[in-house]
Amino acid sequence: MQINNSFQKNANISMVAQLLWKTPGLSRVEIARNLELYRSTVSNIINTLIQNGVVYEEREGESMPQGGRKPICLDLNGRFGCVAGIEMQPDGYRAVIIDVFGTVLFSCFGNLPELPFIEIFDFIMKDLLVEVEKNTIPLLGICLGIPGIVDSNRGVILLSDPFNLENYDFASPVSARYRLPVLVENDANCLAWKELATNRGDNLNDFICLNAEYHKRESLHGSNAGMGVGIGLAIGGRVFAGSKYAAGEFVSGSWRKGSIGQTGLPLKAMSAIDKDDTAFSDWVNDLFSSLVSVVSVFNPEAFFAHGELARRSSFVLSILEERIPQFQAILEKSNSSLIFGDGSDDLVAIGAAQMFFLELFSVPGCNSNSVSSHIDWDTVFEIVARKL
Repeated sequence: MQINNSFQKNANISMVAQLLWKTPGLSRVEIARNLELYRSTVSNIINTLIQNGVVYEEREGESMPQGGRKPICLDLNGRFGCVAGIEMQPDGYRAVIIDVFGTVLFSCFGNLPELPFIEIFDFIMKDLLVEVEKNTIPLLGICLGIPGIVDSNRGVILLSDPFNLENYDFASPVSARYRLPVLVENDANCLAWKELATNRGDNLNDFICLNAEYHKRESLHGSNAGMGVGIGLAIGGRVFAGSKYAAGEFVSGSWRKGSIGQTGLPLKAMSAIDKDDTAFSDWVNDLFSSLVSVVSVFNPEAFFAHGELARRSSFVLSILEERIPQFQAILEKSNSSLIFGDGSDDLVAIGAAQMFFLELFSVPGCNSNSVSSHIDWDTVFEIVARKL
């Protein structure tokens, strides 16, 4: 396979970088063998990545049985670049800066100022840019996770009721503003991206990622409290958005036309769910009862639970055992398992940032829906060069 054009060049670089991301410490020969590329092609790619600070020669490997030079093991440079990940919710924001391995270099949180949406974003970025300068690592991109329906390919927020946004072109103007690639995604999908990145070496391809967070206000202009639920779906190692980018939008089995929110449970109980164990138990029952058939149809490799479900995992498990034993039974039938996250408040922001590296290391396809959002290596090399 020869590097004969820009598309092929980016595809080959992505394959090599992705392989080292998943399996560090490989030699040039091992990379060529794994990817079925010519050794000369791999050598050219590795030289390019070393020159741009993405890869470094780690150590000498073991000699081959037939003797000869010891192979040089390669690894990604954790300081070649960082990414800013931001989660915005009506009752506040969380932001992180991570490196290529997902290590959090900085995190912060706070309330949202009463400003237009783009000015709120600039307010958050101000502190992040100060920290980037302190870390002296090039900022490669900015990624936002937000509740609502998002066309992540075009960077357009199609609908976000909490922020009163509709067909809002976010990525293009912000990218021009900061001279960086910008991605935006639904918040629950960000957690699916996070799981893909975390499990990158295990070939985990098909799973359900459930997030539940209690919010003190339902929108930037409202005050109703309640539990928000989002579902991220991964199919074939990619986050699945659906033809209208609304896959994962959830309503429970008790929801009826005219219901406020995602469930038919009483509003009074939903607003007290953070303090009332009975209300929480009724909500868990309503939620997981609604998901039994979803698990049966989807047949996932794993079912991840984040947010308040993870923070109260022991209580959730006891509710499932007592009130919805069929949920665990259908997981067993699907040869799947329920996996709780660590309950960290930063996971959506981290997942948003990790989405950048997953896109950078993915191989663009001619007919892929993600081609328009693919981040090319020439852009990354240019950003790194600007900071040198």
